[in-house]
Amino acid sequence: MRNTVVLGGQVVAVESMRHTPAGIPVIELRLQHRSSQQEANIPVMTEFEFRVWGAGDLARQLSTIVVGQWLTCRGFLSLPSRHSRQWILKANAYQLMDGEVTT
Repeated sequence: MRNTVVLGGQVVAVESMRHTPAGIPVIELRLQHRSSQQEANIPVMTEFEFRVWGAGDLARQLSTIVVGQWLTCRGFLSLPSRHSRQWILKANAYQLMDGEVTT
């Protein structure tokens, strides 16, 4: 099965970097996505916030991101813990965008 996701949005929150019990740096960001998509040849506006989680070297890179910047993140959907039922995008790559991109 495949679980690959690419989502973009504007950063609305950046948490402080922390470390797992194994000493791996992790960081969480929240992004606001807004775009027009096609459903049955009808434009549908979609708007939502999503959580992005980065670990290791990526966490260090993401720690320089500030609220207001635009990012495209590539990764996979997962649950942040066994006790949570809200998905999170676990990123393995990101790209800064110059401004809002509508797709």
